[in-house]
Amino acid sequence: MGRLDLVCLLAIVLLVHSCRMSLKPSVFESLRAGNFSVRNSLVECFGECFVKRAGFMNDNFTFNRDTIMRFTNRFVSKEISEKVYNICTDNVTPTYCVTAFDVYQCIYENVYKSWDSRK
Repeated sequence: MGRLDLVCLLAIVLLVHSCRMSLKPSVFESLRAGNFSVRNSLVECFGECFVKRAGFMNDNFTFNRDTIMRFTNRFVSKEISEKVYNICTDNVTPTYCVTAFDVYQCIYENVYKSWDSRK
């Protein structure tokens, strides 16, 4: 594990603890690995807390483009980051917990797909 991976993991752990939800470690690990099949209302609300604490989304369901772009640019090109941002944040329906989780899942899946194809 490289230094950047370790810093990212530490930041994630701190964000998780700040959300104060009783999410089972196995569920958290599944989400971290990109397995979104563990979805339920608790997981969705955890996702909203996580996305807001990370600075991706505001309370009024607007998205922080610069924050999301800085995050995705670590894994894919600026052009791909821009496409992912637009795909994932255009035409979202504001619904508590669900919207943030959907956007997080969309970003994860699209960035991972693009990053994985570069290997």
